[in-house]
Amino acid sequence: MKIIGGEFGGRRLKALKSIKMRPTPMRVKEALFNILGNRVDGSNFLDLYAGSGQMGIEALSRGAKEVIFVDNHPSAIRLIRTNLGFLPYEKSPKIPRNNVLRVISSLSKEKKRFDIIFLDPPYESRLVKNTLQALAKSDILKITTLVIAEHHKSLNLDKEIGSLGRVRQERYGDTVLTFYQKVRTVGE
Repeated sequence: MKIIGGEFGGRRLKALKSIKMRPTPMRVKEALFNILGNRVDGSNFLDLYAGSGQMGIEALSRGAKEVIFVDNHPSAIRLIRTNLGFLPYEKSPKIPRNNVLRVISSLSKEKKRFDIIFLDPPYESRLVKNTLQALAKSDILKITTLVIAEHHKSLNLDKEIGSLGRVRQERYGDTVLTFYQKVRTVGE
């Protein structure tokens, strides 16, 4: 696993084999960041079910202003800290070890807003839909926030989930990236 582009491009990241973790494949990560393009630079990026932290670290490398990494597994949190330790990065990103749905609620109460939210929960779980529903009800979305869910091709996500509307979907083998944005309402 390595950082593909930006300031830290080419640096290797560690991965854990001791816990059941499925890192985003390199070609999927590369495709996603090509789609995001300049949108990452200066953004507030939320990496949910962060695992190794590779997606948030890629965002930092490409100029994200702030990244928050969320995972509830202690080994994943240690791995994220280890991977961040390899980088000459002055700021100390937030890495809450907690249930993702609780963190979304907490960030909403803090009035935090994000430009890009990436979620990659375990494929066999129902967490993709539950997390999208929680995001749709939260106050952490701007009208322009892009929410990207990585999931298995067998999972069919609705075109609309609460206040979120699907704007794009890309498939890479068994992996699908589904993009959502807030559905505009009258007065927005």
